Amino acid sequence: MFKNFFNKKINIIEKSMEPSLLNGSSIIMRKIIFSYKPKRFDIVHFKNNKKNLIKRVVGLSSETIQVKKGVLIINGKKISENYISNNFIFDFPQLVIGKDELFLMGDSRKISIDSRKFGPVKIKNILSFYRF
Repeated sequence: MFKNFFNKKINIIEKSMEPSLLNGSSIIMRKIIFSYKPKRFDIVHFKNNKKNLIKRVVGLSSETIQVKKGVLIINGKKISENYISNNFIFDFPQLVIGKDELFLMGDSRKISIDSRKFGPVKIKNILSFYRF
């Protein structure tokens, strides 16, 4: 009974999180019951406008984020990302993430529509998460 109260099965219906989460697979995620304290690299299920999406937390509140030649840089330090599916080379300009916001990206950077397009996501919009 408690298992279903705290957890939720999410079906993956997109390719933006491959190879970590394959299209057509599913994942058990922890529901946000009271509050959520995000950690870098959590996988989150969230509401963006009227659509629910799944992405990875790469930037936390009040951090400065940018991408240079495909390399994620947080507060001036290069971050290793061994989970991404390809060596897609792109740049993203420096951005300071707002209070109570997260910067989310899909693991398949070339095809993912994520915070690079729609901006940081409010923590209150996170519905569930998976932490390794």
